[in-house]
Amino acid sequence: MKNKFLPLTLFLAFASPLFAQDEAQAEESPMAKISQAFLNLPEEQRKSYQEHSAKAAQFFRQKRTFECLDEIHKASKIFDSDPNLWNLKGSCHVEFRDFSKAKKAYQKALALNGENTGILFNLAEMDFVMKNWKGSKKQFALLREKLEPADGKELEGPQLALHRLAVFKELLSEIKLNNLAGAQKLAEDYEADWDDTPFSYYSKATFAFHEGDEVGATEWLQSAVRVFGGVQRVANWHDTLIEFGYIKSFYGGAEGE
Repeated sequence: MKNKFLPLTLFLAFASPLFAQDEAQAEESPMAKISQAFLNLPEEQRKSYQEHSAKAAQFFRQKRTFECLDEIHKASKIFDSDPNLWNLKGSCHVEFRDFSKAKKAYQKALALNGENTGILFNLAEMDFVMKNWKGSKKQFALLREKLEPADGKELEGPQLALHRLAVFKELLSEIKLNNLAGAQKLAEDYEADWDDTPFSYYSKATFAFHEGDEVGATEWLQSAVRVFGGVQRVANWHDTLIEFGYIKSFYGGAEGE
């Protein structure tokens, strides 16, 4: 049975850079022209836009998706060039598992701000859940490379977590494309951070599942839960394996069955 209510890993930006940047930052940002276009609007329109976009974010957090979409529509009639608004619209469509509409919204968001790694992740995620494994591999590889610092510094915090989750989804895509060697290389390249992210535990579990060793896979998953302090701390990774089809959901089936 296909679970229609499986949560996905999505990245939202509720505090829009249109209102958060100072003038110096805006000049250096890919959002500069968009920010300036917004500032050129009459004050009354800017205020109305802010009210509608704030309500949209609030409704989304409250799972009031239809109301969120209504506020997005009202906001976009005033100003439709905020990538965060399109990103939020895509996430609303994901709530209904209408991935085609979500992908179009994320593509629009990315066209407006191609530097936003959260939007890049969301767009790659659409290929993943739509079983477009070639597209998923390509998009997550691009995101992985984009997140890796050019100066050789170590990633940390949210950027490290996002990077490793992107690598994991790239690894899974390689398996679906029957490129086990490519998947194994990714696992080997990033297996050192056992205590920093669940990547190593979940990659080990993945290969165990692939080999039919469900007991071994379950042990790796249980280790991840124990090391990282509970199921909520590994929820993004767990949900990924449900989408992939290796783990049964709480609703009585594995996604993809």
